[in-house]
Amino acid sequence: MRLFLKIALLLSSILCISGCRISKYNHRNCDKISLTKDLITPVFNPNSTLRYNTTIDVLKNHLSGLIIVKQTDSITKHIVFVTELGMKMFDFELNDHEIKTAYIFEPLNKLKLIEALKRNFSNMFLLNELDKNGIECSRNGIKFFFVANHTMKWAYSGPVSDNNNLDLRLQETFHNHKRTSRINYIYNVKTQSYSHISCKQYGLIKFYFELTEIQK
Repeated sequence: MRLFLKIALLLSSILCISGCRISKYNHRNCDKISLTKDLITPVFNPNSTLRYNTTIDVLKNHLSGLIIVKQTDSITKHIVFVTELGMKMFDFELNDHEIKTAYIFEPLNKLKLIEALKRNFSNMFLLNELDKNGIECSRNGIKFFFVANHTMKWAYSGPVSDNNNLDLRLQETFHNHKRTSRINYIYNVKTQSYSHISCKQYGLIKFYFELTEIQK
């Protein structure tokens, strides 16, 4: 009976933590803001090209290769994934805050898979439109931004840089009150870039992305 109670208590604690995780962003002493990309140290700089050694795990499939993010003209960005053997798997084009499929390897040409890839890469590289009303909070040198758009919510947190920007360490997304993804960042002060990004998507189709920057 005692063992059963311990197990029940453990399970209830896990459920409470996972279900109430969004509540940690509910702070009283916060300021209302309009969140723009100028408030967060950007992941992508239009004047440079990002290159990451990348692994993507979805269901039982494991892909490894190179992710390239580059600006091809004044308004267009491309996200290209090439395997270690040099085979292009996908090419996503971002224009006017809309991601389109420029190319997809036919075995990957499944609507839900494509949507998940677009959504996660858009979040990881902060390519989605950030001009939304939200709140800003600070605590112990860590700054929090929290914004909502209809049923979707985004939470950004990290230490404050010398420029008073947020050097991103964590991004979490929620649908209603259910967490849909968690993205961790490691920011390299010397290179002024995000040297490592990992992303886990929750739900029926689980994704895991691991990106390690290739230094120039």
